[in-house]
Amino acid sequence: MTDVAAPQPVKRRSWLLIASLALNLLILGMVGGAVFARHRMGGPRDPLNIGRLMGDPGLRGFIRSLPKDREAALRAASEPARKNLRPLREAAQQARAAATMALKAEPFDAAQMELAMAGLIAAETAVRQAGVAVLVNAVSSMTPAERAQFQAWRARHEFMPPPPPNPKDQPSAPPGR
Repeated sequence: MTDVAAPQPVKRRSWLLIASLALNLLILGMVGGAVFARHRMGGPRDPLNIGRLMGDPGLRGFIRSLPKDREAALRAASEPARKNLRPLREAAQQARAAATMALKAEPFDAAQMELAMAGLIAAETAVRQAGVAVLVNAVSSMTPAERAQFQAWRARHEFMPPPPPNPKDQPSAPPGR
């Protein structure tokens, strides 16, 4: 009588582990690519602040990079001006909604749309002016070395879009066409 060995069970676990690893790497690559693209090419602000993974290029990001004692001092210095921003941002959001409603209104009223757009411009201008106050307040509290660091931080983190193409650099059409 010959001794016939029983077939070995197929090791499905190893295939499942390989498939799981491949799927995880695919997802990680997609998320990493999206974050990189957002950071390098700009784009709409993400409401979940996923772009913060690449660092905050503004004043807040710079302040976070400082030692804890200086971070606390600069936050305290800019806090009064920052408190003014929230109601101004809410007013700008309401002005955007009013402009959208004027645009959607039937029958369309050009005077109403013009009035809504003027309100939107005024609200956004107020937000920008309050933002400037926060920036000036914080920079005024920095040491000269911190101001130099902040300037270098901004230069390193600012997104600079490529310049528009120059029509003179474009090849011309061949003659006779």
